[in-house]
Amino acid sequence: MWILFLFFLRLGFVSFGGGYALIPMIEREAVQQGWMTQDAFLNAVTVAGMSPGPIAVNLGTLIGYRTFGIGGAAAAVGGLVLPSIIMSAAMLLLIHRLRKQSWISRLFYGLQPIVTALILYAVYRLGIGSLDRGSWGGHLVFGLAIIGIGWVMLVRYRMPPVYLLLFSAIAGAAVLG
Repeated sequence: MWILFLFFLRLGFVSFGGGYALIPMIEREAVQQGWMTQDAFLNAVTVAGMSPGPIAVNLGTLIGYRTFGIGGAAAAVGGLVLPSIIMSAAMLLLIHRLRKQSWISRLFYGLQPIVTALILYAVYRLGIGSLDRGSWGGHLVFGLAIIGIGWVMLVRYRMPPVYLLLFSAIAGAAVLG
């Protein structure tokens, strides 16, 4: 079980690119260590991908549980998320200690437009990618209406975001479904 924990701990430190980028490394180790056969691993990837949550965490849970039971599942998930917890805690402590520094507030102020631009770019790419040529007009108008109504719900009425998500899901299902 210690080898399982250390393997997922190493993955946790190099998990850039998301869980799907880790699948080949997890596969190689799981098959080499004899934790799973190739076919069992492919089935585990399918189940992990269909389950809610990050695929790497789901896959680690399945491999750990199949190999060492509940303790193995806890070891795999613990190893995978421990580096993120450590790095987040270290950044939190650093920011907390430096919060009185004027350059920190200027830094975060400067990051706001960049984060906003990245979010808008993701919305643009996902929105354009989901529209086929024939339905562009109607879907675009509907999407802009949802954005406008959502903005009013959030800014004017200060509704919790969960209500906005529910509203947009129901509206999308009613109009587009």
